Amino acid sequence: MDSTGQHRASARADTAAAPEAAHAPNIASKAAPSRLWIKAARGIALRQALPLILALGVALLLADRLAHVDLAKVRAAMATVSARQWALAAVTAAISLAAASRYDAVMHRQLGTGISMRAAHKSGFVAIALSQALGFGAVTGAVMRWRMLREWGFWQSIRFSAAVALSFIAGWAVVAGALALISHVELVWAKSLAFAALTLFGAMVAISIWPPAALARLPLPSVRALMAVIGLAAVDTIFAGLTLYILMPPALSIGIVHLVTTYVFALGAGLLGNTPGGIGPFEVTLMTLLPTVATETLLAGVVAFRLLYYALPACIAAILALIGPRASARCDRPHLAPAPRSPFLPPRIEAQLYASKRAEVNLLRAREFSLLTGSDARALGLAAPVGQTLVMLSDPIDAAACRTEIRTALATAAKTRFRMPALYKVGNRMALSARQAGWKVVPIAREAWLAPATFSPEGPQRRQLRRLLAKAEKSGLTITQAPRDLPLADMSGVAAEWKKTRGGERGFSMGTWCPDYAACQRVFLGYVEDRLVAFVSFHETRNEWTLDLMRSADTAPDGTMQALITHAICAARTHGCPRVSLAATPWDGVDANPVLARIRQKFLNKSNAAGLKRFKAAFAPNWETLYICAPNTLALAVASVDILRRVTARARHPDAPIFARRKAGPAPTPQSFPPLDPVGRGPQDQIAQWGLPPDSPPQEDSDTQAA
Repeated sequence: MDSTGQHRASARADTAAAPEAAHAPNIASKAAPSRLWIKAARGIALRQALPLILALGVALLLADRLAHVDLAKVRAAMATVSARQWALAAVTAAISLAAASRYDAVMHRQLGTGISMRAAHKSGFVAIALSQALGFGAVTGAVMRWRMLREWGFWQSIRFSAAVALSFIAGWAVVAGALALISHVELVWAKSLAFAALTLFGAMVAISIWPPAALARLPLPSVRALMAVIGLAAVDTIFAGLTLYILMPPALSIGIVHLVTTYVFALGAGLLGNTPGGIGPFEVTLMTLLPTVATETLLAGVVAFRLLYYALPACIAAILALIGPRASARCDRPHLAPAPRSPFLPPRIEAQLYASKRAEVNLLRAREFSLLTGSDARALGLAAPVGQTLVMLSDPIDAAACRTEIRTALATAAKTRFRMPALYKVGNRMALSARQAGWKVVPIAREAWLAPATFSPEGPQRRQLRRLLAKAEKSGLTITQAPRDLPLADMSGVAAEWKKTRGGERGFSMGTWCPDYAACQRVFLGYVEDRLVAFVSFHETRNEWTLDLMRSADTAPDGTMQALITHAICAARTHGCPRVSLAATPWDGVDANPVLARIRQKFLNKSNAAGLKRFKAAFAPNWETLYICAPNTLALAVASVDILRRVTARARHPDAPIFARRKAGPAPTPQSFPPLDPVGRGPQDQIAQWGLPPDSPPQEDSDTQAA
């Protein structure tokens, strides 16, 4: 490769070729992990202090209430529980615990941890059974998950346990509120709690469906995930309450709904107390809410309940914890593999992206997308959870991959993440395959592309382009392809000025300014009197360059962007690139469906589609229609709304380089792939060393010719 083009391969292989260097901390930062552990321990201690104080107060109150209890009557009442009651209670307890163990599965699916469902259920059962019996759920649950998932670190287990606990508390609040309204519990605060819980749940559903702009880019749970949590919480708590009801001595005369509701409120008190099995707060709450029930009768049922629901599962979980995991917990089904934190990707992924037909796959570096992988861990495409949808962007990474396999993998991954699948900005072949499978397909964008080998600014169609180029040349604008060491300070200044003028960046399928991200691209710089006034960047594969960032200062002369892009097209011709994409503009045709038509018009109004189309039309490009596809009309409408919200929301990524934000150490020393030859494709032995298939001159496929 020539000296001006070496920065792409060398910079983007920064951490890829030397992963050890990417994570090697400097001497000053070796104490960082210890400080992190101290901070975590302090936080756990503070969280446990208040429950311990409350538990002590409740214990004193319980001791006073139990001072006059006749233990002989308690034992006699327990003896009246029949074998049939024990058997029936065992069934309901098993159903409750099965639902409780699935909290972990829901969170693994929602967060995309890559843990198999079997391992999630097993680790969830062990963690919940032992934590509810031993108390201190935040610590006990984290230790048990750490034990059962060998792929995880302890800090990861702590964070996941906190997420599971929060999800259960939210589900418990909604169930408790609903039961309070149904059973008419005689508590002053019951109705207030019910309305507050249900209002909170309604607000969460509304935010998940239509998040405000400030929350549009946060990884919010889908409505299906929220309903799964509520459903599991209902099954868990109601069947646990049924277990307590069944184990009550026959002498107890109380309605089943009343007792189940009382149990749910007592469970909340036990959770707040955070004592082993909720001992103390649980019993005091039951006695308070059931004042007409004899204390001995009530305690007999509670003791039987604790033996069956707490002690027995805890013993089983302890045995499983001692045995430990027997196999890898990694999921072998299609799923999303999170993208590396750095835009400098591992060599295997770099090789796959470079061999791709679409250069837009390099958006993986922007950390908005993950890799959709098949059951064999092969990368199939870029995908991201957006609202209620799992969106796959553009065509597959491997153009030769089976389209049915990719569509099936996307549907499987979407189901796992409680979302609906959708294909976004795909070409003719992928759209045709989706239509043949019964999916709904509509145009979503038109991509402008050029063949560098035949491009020339001459001709009547490019008259406006020549005028703008003449203005840029007259202003003294000089253009150069950026060297390997980018002028990052000057580029950051231009990007900041551009962002201030236009109100921010978009992100998602459009790149956002980040120095490390730009270092992985072809960059062209525009100067006026040795002062940088604009730059453009291109994604690159061996088959295509795609326009990404266009940033200009307010002082940039007319025609600057057109001149930069024209220079890049000529450079692509020099490097033997067969195709340059000027990216896509929204499709502005007519929709037969009024809902889709309204969504499209809203998107056109927010995206300056007319201006983009005029800008790209000056190059007289070829236009290729891109499509959005979903299994049905509802999924298509939901996907369109989700994408609209994400694309029009402001990007939240900071401008600072990724490595500048890391506390573990400095940025790694760049180490490049084997040098490429001037046409952008290396010798066959180097291509094989990267893991690419033998190279051949790229040919335009039938889709491109038809477009």
